[in-house]
Amino acid sequence: MVLDKARNGSGFLLDGVASRLENINPNSITIISFLLAILFAVAYYLGYLSFWYLVIAFVLLLGSSYLDALDGAVARRFKKASKRGDFLDHLLDRFSDFVILFGMTLSIFGNLYFGILAIAGTFLSSYVGTQSQAVGLKRIYGGFPGRADRLVIVLIVTIVQIFTIRIPIFGFYITSWMLLFLGVAGFVNSVYRARLAYRSIA
Repeated sequence: MVLDKARNGSGFLLDGVASRLENINPNSITIISFLLAILFAVAYYLGYLSFWYLVIAFVLLLGSSYLDALDGAVARRFKKASKRGDFLDHLLDRFSDFVILFGMTLSIFGNLYFGILAIAGTFLSSYVGTQSQAVGLKRIYGGFPGRADRLVIVLIVTIVQIFTIRIPIFGFYITSWMLLFLGVAGFVNSVYRARLAYRSIA
């Protein structure tokens, strides 16, 4: 939620590009963002071959994250927002979350148990946020980490992993510690969001 707010206020980084994309379907941008997330997962998994794969992974995720914000900017600017686009955006966000964390989990730098926890925590937190909308409330984005927060954390950890590629910290690589953190934080955030939703139900 912290960086989700920052992203909403970063129009100067998006509007200039969005203004040139009148003829582009925002859904196409959403799909490309998802494809870049898949390529990130593959590149991260191949990180054991060379640190250059991690560099490529960083660039791919940076591009995916930018496009994830750009699709909404294009939709709003040219009044192309639709229920179908909203559904596709949130659906592919969840698929992207999965492939990103799955690729990191299966990499030599990941940990299977921490990865399962990270995926479960992330999905539960997202589920509670959307389930509130299903019962007639507004979709809940509150708490930490939101999706933008997670993406920035992954980007930072990728950079750290590049420079500490073969140096474990207390027995685990920084990637594994990040998965553990995202898992625990996701579960805590799901409880926080559930509390907000429950208190809002009349």
